Amino acid sequence: MDAGLWACGTVGRAHGLKGEFYLDLLPNGLAHLSGGERFFVERPGADEPQPVVLSREGGTAERPIVTLEGVDSREAARALHGTVILASGAGLDEGVDHYPVSELVGARVECGGVELGVVSDVLMNPVHDIIQIDAPDGTSALVPFVAELVEVDRARRVIVVREGLL
Repeated sequence: MDAGLWACGTVGRAHGLKGEFYLDLLPNGLAHLSGGERFFVERPGADEPQPVVLSREGGTAERPIVTLEGVDSREAARALHGTVILASGAGLDEGVDHYPVSELVGARVECGGVELGVVSDVLMNPVHDIIQIDAPDGTSALVPFVAELVEVDRARRVIVVREGLL
């Protein structure tokens, strides 16, 4: 996924007859929805998120109702159920350490000065990303990619996992 794409939420239950739907917000989803300048849908099986034109039609801060251009019926909204809505914009990227997947995959991983392996995949999760670490012996471990558990040394291309976690 490109740098600067922030998950707003997933397409929830259809609302009305003209393609409106509830957006089931993810953490910080309302802020991403409000601050987004461009929007995308991430469909299962698609290689890349697709750009869309999104408008907010109402609802509440907890359950916004939105529409996508070209989605003009209840059936079309239902077909999108579970699809992730992403936002991008300069305001969303300010002050955030963001690591493109291409920068993480292949990075060495250490814990307590011992090399554990390399990052083989970054798994998207609604709450936070998860890195998959493949060890030389063929085993794998999953670690939440959060500042409390990992530190990224960009200069050395090493991810240091907090001691005692693995």
